[in-house]
Amino acid sequence: MKPVFYERLFHLNQCLEQVCDILDLYELDGVVHPIYAAARKQAPQDLRADLSHILTGLLHQRELEACVPSVQIKPVPERTGDDEFNA
Repeated sequence: MKPVFYERLFHLNQCLEQVCDILDLYELDGVVHPIYAAARKQAPQDLRADLSHILTGLLHQRELEACVPSVQIKPVPERTGDDEFNA
C-alpha cells in the first residue's frame, strides 16, 4: 500500500483539527460566542471522525485485497447429495 494514502489521511485530519483550533482562537478573542463556537466545532469533528473511519476501512480493505493473490487457496471438491448416502 502506498504511504501517500496514509499521509493524505493524516493531513486531512490535521486540517479538520485546525478548523476547531481556529474557532477556539476566535472564541478566546471574543469574536464569537462560546456556545456558537462549540456548535460549529461539532461539524468538523464529526466529519473528521466519519472520514477517518471510512477511509481507514477502505485502505484496510485494499491491503487485504492486495494480499489475496499471494495466498494460495486449495480448491474444495464439490459434494453431491449422494455423498450422504454413501458414507
